Amino acid sequence: MWNSGIIAEILGGRLYGSESAYFKGCVIDSRAAFEGVLFTAIRGEKTDGHLFINKAFEAGASIALAETRSLGELGLPVIPAGKAIIAVEDSLRALQDLARAWRKTLDPVVIGITGSCGKTTTKDMTAAVLAKSFKVHKNLENHNNEIGLPLTILNAPAGTEIMVLEMGMRGLGQIRALCHICSPSVAVITNIGTTHLELLGSQENIAKAKWELVAALSEGGIAVLNAEDAFSVNKAAAADVKKVFYGISGKYASPDVYAVNIHSSGTLTTCFEVVSGEDRAEVRLPLPGEHNVLDALAALSVGLAKGVSLAEGAKALEEMELSKMRLEIQQGVFGSTIINDVYNANPTSMKASLHVLAERGGAKTIAVLGEMYELGDSAVPGHRDVGRTAAKLGINTLITVGKMAEDIAQGASEAGFPVSGLHVCSECAEAASLAKSLIKEMGSDVWILIKGSRGMRMERVSGALCQEE
Repeated sequence: MWNSGIIAEILGGRLYGSESAYFKGCVIDSRAAFEGVLFTAIRGEKTDGHLFINKAFEAGASIALAETRSLGELGLPVIPAGKAIIAVEDSLRALQDLARAWRKTLDPVVIGITGSCGKTTTKDMTAAVLAKSFKVHKNLENHNNEIGLPLTILNAPAGTEIMVLEMGMRGLGQIRALCHICSPSVAVITNIGTTHLELLGSQENIAKAKWELVAALSEGGIAVLNAEDAFSVNKAAAADVKKVFYGISGKYASPDVYAVNIHSSGTLTTCFEVVSGEDRAEVRLPLPGEHNVLDALAALSVGLAKGVSLAEGAKALEEMELSKMRLEIQQGVFGSTIINDVYNANPTSMKASLHVLAERGGAKTIAVLGEMYELGDSAVPGHRDVGRTAAKLGINTLITVGKMAEDIAQGASEAGFPVSGLHVCSECAEAASLAKSLIKEMGSDVWILIKGSRGMRMERVSGALCQEE
């Protein structure tokens, strides 16, 4: 096992204190420190982690990773007996280098997952499927960036056989940099949409950025790709790797793993039969919507590639734990049912959730929809397309939240949505109050979808509507 002396040698850092302080994971928040953990002090926009080294030691941290410049400015903290500080030039770079070294030490199979939407759900499903046969470690929530991914790796326990790593990006070169840290041998791309369009300028650039994951595959790597996604299929034509396609209709490529007989069951469950060659299995997925069937097919495809049978994978999906704030069903006020899907949003996921509301909600449906960010020039058409979808699906009442979301109402109106059912709100409290009044007026058995980009904090609406009367 590693200790402070080994870590200092790996990083070429200067060691202060004990050479034998042991390593048991990594944190960047002193409040999350525990016995034996390495605390990495990072300079942030709002605070400087170097100010909290003593707090981390008090909480049990055995090692602190810090920058030489900051230690010179602030002074070397008192180092308790048996503990250590390792000084480096750049603590974030050191964190990443250390994660790369820990991955080499553990030598697991690495599954990389990216896409414009569905990344986190696919990551959770893939980890659940693989856990049937392997010791699996995955990102917590969406810890998928230049800090979260190395932290995930450094917190992988000894004996980890497979890492399932979600990878986010906000520009070209970022996924390539993450791949340099983790060296994936399997790449999953859920889809290539318009999220981050304002940052990358075109869907072609988004595809190029996502494709860095496939380009980084080690020799003998496998790309698991969505047969319903045109950009993925087009990019795959020139990729010199083994390709596995999954899908439902096979719109752009013939899927190797596909779903048939899809139907809903109960409040949440979606049932289908998964097929791969002569192999078949019945799946009871505890999530609604065909978009989640696609995510499940991606996970089952990875499982097959690593020797997990369809039957074993199907059982794992049925038993998997669901993430919070993603199509989370909650009891609402006045006998209503809340679909709390507020973790994030883009036009594709927003329309998919509206389909779930229409499918499950029946005759009494309310959609409370907030702004969608990072759409660039597609912001207006993207919001309006969501509104048109709400009208097409026959949603009873539409409440929009925020200035940009007014284009959702505009799109709905243009598509024939009844004016009496359209409501435009400027902020969450107003939307929650209005929704509560409408639910009371409509009577019991109302279904309400609440969704918007993370920055909208739409959980303020769902929280208000889930309060007991």
